[in-house]
Amino acid sequence: MGILIFSARVSDLIHQKHQIEYKLARLTRQMRDMQQYSTLIGNGSISIGDLLNSPSSMMGRTMNYLGYAHNSALQYMQANAPMMQQMYAQQMGAQQNPQQAAMMNNYIMRTLYAQGRDRAAQVEMKNLNDAEERLKQEKEQQETLLAEVSEELKAAKQARDQDIKDFAPKYTA
Repeated sequence: MGILIFSARVSDLIHQKHQIEYKLARLTRQMRDMQQYSTLIGNGSISIGDLLNSPSSMMGRTMNYLGYAHNSALQYMQANAPMMQQMYAQQMGAQQNPQQAAMMNNYIMRTLYAQGRDRAAQVEMKNLNDAEERLKQEKEQQETLLAEVSEELKAAKQARDQDIKDFAPKYTA
């Protein structure tokens, strides 16, 4: 009867070990994809080509980031542009050339938009760092669990093998 119990336990431990190894592989893939995505965000601007080269598991997050970054940059630009334009107008006074004023307004808008995108990228990088830290902790837990299960599997196999030896008939001459 002990052989059956040990065999069932060994089978269960092998199943647990395979599940843990699968989780570890999944976590490793998620971390790799997140690092590739993080590299895209860290470059500053995401083009359509970058979007197409991003990992498929991060496509939704990339699309959400693009929408968030654009909307956040527009909001930042619209909130700060009047103040910047007013400061420029006060500095230039009556000397303003209409063409030069239009070029300066365009420059102010583009600069503020870029600053807003940078702020959105910083927020996303912080979120990515937090997510990566959570994944690292989960991976460490799974690796510890794998080591424990492997040790228990080794002990269960030894106990099963010993039980088989004890159960085997002993013929003496």
